[in-house]
Amino acid sequence: MPSINYYLSALGRCGNTFRSDRMAGTGVVPDDQSYLFYICRHPGLSQEALSKALYVHKSHVTRHLAHLEKEGYITRTPDPDDRRVLLVHPTEKAEAILPRLRAVGKEWRLVMCEGFTDEQRATLEELLERAFANARTFLESEGIE
Repeated sequence: MPSINYYLSALGRCGNTFRSDRMAGTGVVPDDQSYLFYICRHPGLSQEALSKALYVHKSHVTRHLAHLEKEGYITRTPDPDDRRVLLVHPTEKAEAILPRLRAVGKEWRLVMCEGFTDEQRATLEELLERAFANARTFLESEGIE
């Protein structure tokens, strides 16, 4: 029987395939979704803060932000207090694509939870939330970034 890690990884890959299909032609790749949502909710944050918030290595953040900037979804400007720090801001194009991203996310949840009762869906969400909280607490206690 496959492990929990197998199923979580496979679900992630399936979700990426689904989002790639639904977002074709926009310049938004699957991993961009979490960046766009977070940047739109927290305009002006630093790349380092984004890295910590999304649990993504700094080099990956830099690469994704370069892609989003090239596609016109974000701008990066030097922090006036520390010119070495780049602050990330969403563009109007980023704000405009959020409804489509939300709709794709909702559609994927419906696909994944096909045949689930409301109670089963709520239980799954609760268990995943608890697993994430455990993982986050562990990483913080170990000083792992």
